[in-house]
Amino acid sequence: MAEQIAAGKAVIARRTGAQRYLAYFQAYTNTYDDAERLRQLYDDALSQPQVVGLSIGTRPDCLPDAVLALLADYQQQGYEIWLELGLQSAFDDSLRRVNRGHGFAEYQDAVRRTHAHNLQLCTHLIVGLPGETAAHNRESLQRVLDLGTHGLKLHPLHVVKNTLLAKQWKRGEYQALTCTDYIAIAGDLVRRTPQEVIFHRLTATASPELLLAPEWCARKWAVLNALSRNLARYGGQAAQLD
Repeated sequence: MAEQIAAGKAVIARRTGAQRYLAYFQAYTNTYDDAERLRQLYDDALSQPQVVGLSIGTRPDCLPDAVLALLADYQQQGYEIWLELGLQSAFDDSLRRVNRGHGFAEYQDAVRRTHAHNLQLCTHLIVGLPGETAAHNRESLQRVLDLGTHGLKLHPLHVVKNTLLAKQWKRGEYQALTCTDYIAIAGDLVRRTPQEVIFHRLTATASPELLLAPEWCARKWAVLNALSRNLARYGGQAAQLD
């Protein structure tokens, strides 16, 4: 782990000049293990130089109370702790369509228990899911805001190799989102979000070896610059609109 963190810090430091870092745990090393085993992993990460906290990305249905209590303990010690929940959509039909394996009810329960531990919550939402429109994205956002979240991550849906979606895309059954549509939807979602909610991410990329569509996802900074222009023209987050 020390080598991974050191390598990540070096890249970020070159790009941004950052001097403090959060250790980001994702699938298979996040909340899926026994709490005491996770404590060892988290302690190891927090012992690394300049690491001041943890960001734990997981699923709403993989969040035992013991892990929430562990994260709350770190927060009480003064570490910066973020729990990231991958919801993607508030519509159960959409979640079933992409085989998420959980519904909105599991997210609601996870949020309730996260709030009970006073943890900072970041919710992931995907734009461009099969069968969804901008109206679905707006409704998903509103349901998330109504439950309460401290942060958001927006992702355009990627078509990656060796998936069911890739087969559907190749057969013409799924049309990948255009960059223009994504910018319009993402900008609208930002404007509907209160200023105190932090956007941790506004686009995402996939490995060139895996990405089939949309090809514009590979140009991260072009997408972010286009979104910046949209926000400059039409306004930013909700608290800034008046």
